[in-house]
Amino acid sequence: MDLQPMDVMKPINLSTQELDESQPLTSVEMGKLWVTYVGNSMSSQILPYFLQHCEDHYIRTLLENGLALSKDFLKRIEGFFKKDNFPIPFGFTQDDVKLGAPRLYDDEFYVHYLKYAAKAGLSLYAVAIPLVMRRI
Repeated sequence: MDLQPMDVMKPINLSTQELDESQPLTSVEMGKLWVTYVGNSMSSQILPYFLQHCEDHYIRTLLENGLALSKDFLKRIEGFFKKDNFPIPFGFTQDDVKLGAPRLYDDEFYVHYLKYAAKAGLSLYAVAIPLVMRRI
């Protein structure tokens, strides 16, 4: 007898209404939030160093927007974790970046960093969105 995959593995039909905000975070949600938190904690420490050395007005605006976005993500994720009594990840801190260090990069590098960070974030979110079981 040939078993067909759909005979063995029956799909579960869950909707976002079934898993609302009162339910605890799933392991997938915890993992994706954790990775997002750590990545944004890194950016929230690196971007001030970049801003300290940036001379181009337009690139400075990009860096400021990136920093504001990273800080907003951190605040929101901390809220999700606190609501579920989940430990806040130990991300990057001020001890990980020496703000007084001399300039290492040209302003154009900062744009490349932001582009890479945006691509990494979009890739992470593209995987996470179908796996999230609730409306957050």
